[in-house]
Amino acid sequence: MIDQQIDIPTKDGKTTTFITHPERGGPFPVIIFYMDAPAIREELRDMARRLGTSGYYVIACRTCITAPGVMEIGPINPDPESPERKRMFQLMNSINIPLVMEDTKALLAYAEGQAAANTGIVGTVGYCNERPLRGQRGDAFP
Repeated sequence: MIDQQIDIPTKDGKTTTFITHPERGGPFPVIIFYMDAPAIREELRDMARRLGTSGYYVIACRTCITAPGVMEIGPINPDPESPERKRMFQLMNSINIPLVMEDTKALLAYAEGQAAANTGIVGTVGYCNERPLRGQRGDAFP
């Protein structure tokens, strides 16, 4: 497997992104792996790798979060008043569908330039903040 963590330019800055795919046999269909509120962490990198080992070029990203240093929030304190939890919800509440579609455009544009990625076949997976995006992605990227 080839793993890399890079910053992909977006309309509003950049998004730190984890990419994984098999070493040979490509180009591979692309999967955009939308994160949940706590962001990329090792458990999600492992999930992305599992998809990658099945023959996919996986882009695991935090869309719409371009502030520096928010790639990994870290362990979330269960106290609802903790600074970590407040920061997580602040970031989560700043996300909206048009911003996610713009970032998705940037991710796909990046993938189009990668020899290992086949952007003619694209799928998405994600967690809680991914659910409202399902219909929107189909409309924005038929």
